[in-house]
Amino acid sequence: MRIRLFGMIAEKAGTDHLEVNAGSLDELRAMLAQRIQGLDGIRHAIAVDRRIVQSDIVLTGSEEIAVLPPFAGG
Repeated sequence: MRIRLFGMIAEKAGTDHLEVNAGSLDELRAMLAQRIQGLDGIRHAIAVDRRIVQSDIVLTGSEEIAVLPPFAGG
């Protein structure tokens, strides 16, 4: 599955996307932590099909997934 990366997370990864195979969101989080050095130290959110998801869910591989850095604004 294709994972889109944004902002400082994309900068740390050196790319704006990654290709991974994960069966759950928890598995995906673990893979991302291994592949993006320092990700554990960055507050971030994961969106699945344009919705922020915090708990573990099953992934089929057809989802649109994005890793988002902290937001600021007003």
